[in-house]
Amino acid sequence: MTIQDAEYLEHSTYVDYNEPEISFITGKPIDNTEVIAEEWLLKPDFIPAQVNKVGGFENNDLQFNSRSVVIVATRLQNYNKFKEMLKKYAWQTSGEWEVDMKPEWLKLYKENNNTPLIINLI
Repeated sequence: MTIQDAEYLEHSTYVDYNEPEISFITGKPIDNTEVIAEEWLLKPDFIPAQVNKVGGFENNDLQFNSRSVVIVATRLQNYNKFKEMLKKYAWQTSGEWEVDMKPEWLKLYKENNNTPLIINLI
């Protein structure tokens, strides 16, 4: 890697999901072999629903937004994806748990070059 490549990566949005991390609970490296499906219940937030102009003032109506997503990844990739989403979008979870892996999710994960996959649940 050249210095120019390193400078580009430093200022890009590139995330290495396979970068080794040590678990703060066990003190051991986080597993990067088994692909799992984990559901994240995201903490609620408010998003703009519409903007009304009344008497020269803008009135923002907010809509309550709470959702669940499924992350298909290895435990290490899952950890690094959470760090990315927390930093970029301020995602926080009120809970997360493993769910049964569906064959189509695993297929999509492999088609996505074995990088974390976020599936919205409606």
